[in-house]
Amino acid sequence: MKIAIYGKPFQNELNNEIAGILDIIENRGFEPVIYERYARYLNQEGYLKSGYHTFNREDVEIKDYCCLVSIGGDGTLLDTVTLVRDSNVPIVGLNAGRLGFISSLSVDELTQVLTCLESGDYEVDKRNLLQVETSRNVFGKLNFGLNEVTLHKKDTASMIKIETYVNDEFLNTYWADGLIISTPTGSTAYSLSCGGPIIVPGSENFVITPIAPHNLNVRPVVVSNNVTLKLRADGRTDNFLLAIDSRPETIFPNEEIQISKSPFTISLLKPKGHTFLNTMRNKLAWGFDKRN
Repeated sequence: MKIAIYGKPFQNELNNEIAGILDIIENRGFEPVIYERYARYLNQEGYLKSGYHTFNREDVEIKDYCCLVSIGGDGTLLDTVTLVRDSNVPIVGLNAGRLGFISSLSVDELTQVLTCLESGDYEVDKRNLLQVETSRNVFGKLNFGLNEVTLHKKDTASMIKIETYVNDEFLNTYWADGLIISTPTGSTAYSLSCGGPIIVPGSENFVITPIAPHNLNVRPVVVSNNVTLKLRADGRTDNFLLAIDSRPETIFPNEEIQISKSPFTISLLKPKGHTFLNTMRNKLAWGFDKRN
């Protein structure tokens, strides 16, 4: 069985361990196939000798792989979502030493994950995605994301105005630097840093979080993810920034943006006993309270 290995071509703490990671995979009887740009970087930097099979985005048949291993942080794992799409191929997120809420597994846990994968007795954490539709179809076929959609001001210091509707019912006009629509997975990312709540994965919700709102009484709102959200931005500039999981596109004044739940989910493969609540306590250092 083949396992896809995905990483970004720049320095992270796991690059030094890549040879060991591949040995673990091969010793369990799996064939690692490395993302071409990442393999080239590892070869150039001396982390890995050539000889491994590679794949690229243009010709990969991701359904031929039993799983995809993401090596890096949450941003790297978010990139893999556009590779996996609706294939149901599970993702294993190996964390490269930074915060990592979704890319949270250690190298030591990889052997346990592979043992479970080999036997077929493994757990997957199904995560909902959101999708974006515009009249110009600015994101093409990659109009979905795991974390959030962000509508933000661009090339200006002035705030912008964002009209927001829930199932065609007017919610609010936000005067702010921007607006974040996040999934429960994305609630621990940009939304959290802007004062949004933590939503446990599996909750059927979206979080609407304003970025630096001008009105202090404007707070984040949690809505069902069965609704359709509509946004329209206006301001003193000719365009704005619309991003899905940090993939940016330009949007124009009063161009309607529709956001809804994606028809497919993403599966995160995890060892038994590895839960979101454990990850949250560890990443937010809640257990370091001396009273505990």
